[in-house]
Amino acid sequence: MAGDFRLATRLWTGVGVSRLARQSPDAPEVNGAAAGALYCWTQLKDRAAAAEAGPELIRLLGALPSLDPRHLELARQRLELLRDATPIGR
Repeated sequence: MAGDFRLATRLWTGVGVSRLARQSPDAPEVNGAAAGALYCWTQLKDRAAAAEAGPELIRLLGALPSLDPRHLELARQRLELLRDATPIGR
């Protein structure tokens, strides 16, 4: 995954969603996976890829009550900016 932030974002988000299905939303493993996904997503330079991965990540972040709410708000703002900047049809 080194340098492949698109894949890393998908994998970390998938791990977070999977763990959330079996663990408490405030479990360290769930929060760690969400943090990993968020970091990788913020490193994505491909706007279309980031816009595609954003909604699932935001759903995961929104399900975590112990998450710093600023992270969720910043992710929502970034996704909105990405959507505004991504050409239709991409």
